Amino acid sequence: MNKTITTLLAAAGIAASAPASAIVVGGIDFGALGADPSRTHLETATLAQTLITGNGQNATAYGFITTVNGDNTYCADGSGNCGLFYVANFNNSQNFSASYVEFSNTTVSVFFSNASPFNLLSQDSPSNLATIQALNGGSPWATLHGHNNLGGTADPSAVLNAVGLFTGGTLSGASFGLFDVSGPGDTNVINFLNANGVLDAAGNPTDIALTASFNNNVLNANDVSGGFSNGCQNGTAVAGAWCFEGTANLRGSTEIPEPGMLALVGIGLLGFGAAYRRRKA
Repeated sequence: MNKTITTLLAAAGIAASAPASAIVVGGIDFGALGADPSRTHLETATLAQTLITGNGQNATAYGFITTVNGDNTYCADGSGNCGLFYVANFNNSQNFSASYVEFSNTTVSVFFSNASPFNLLSQDSPSNLATIQALNGGSPWATLHGHNNLGGTADPSAVLNAVGLFTGGTLSGASFGLFDVSGPGDTNVINFLNANGVLDAAGNPTDIALTASFNNNVLNANDVSGGFSNGCQNGTAVAGAWCFEGTANLRGSTEIPEPGMLALVGIGLLGFGAAYRRRKA
């Protein structure tokens, strides 16, 4: 449920040195906007994600949260010596086609680092995954679990869906998903983000709406040189290849797309290989 400022201050244990307007939870300064957690935004970049090629498959994504409520200096002490990273698992693809897919089970684990953030482009994606999942001894800061009833033409069981399109020679797409915040994670963070600020298509409350955009045009150079992105730019990649990069936004706002738009968004995990081969032919 929505929390009052008084409850937030007590749960967060705000340091005496923090500005009076700051809302600090789990080592992160949510700023004055944190007074209403249903409006919280976590903006991410350097999103990387794998390819799927059919139904019943799983995909993985990861990234770094660059700003919290628009502020890139979101450490509780005002320094840059912390960071939030995430690893997402999108499971059980369904209703797959060359330009659309849904997932019926998703989990996003957010990890807190009390050190200066590392550059995700300095190593390959398998190494990035291992590094992120080892942060804080492997204990998440918070965990997001997929919430169904996306609306539009999506199956009611879908918690996240995706579409893609060709723009010249580039494969691009967009994404949408709904999430409930729960454990494992920091209890204060979970209570804070569990704000029920988003309604699903059936009118039931949930906590986080995710939107993302992606393409296969610019990939991690270490993935390319290490063979982890083989075929991603010519339509010959196999499932599991690190084919997409982009950006994402996780927000607790009630300002989600109209139901008719939900069929047009998802998280860049489509099996574009077959479509791309047909286009080239």
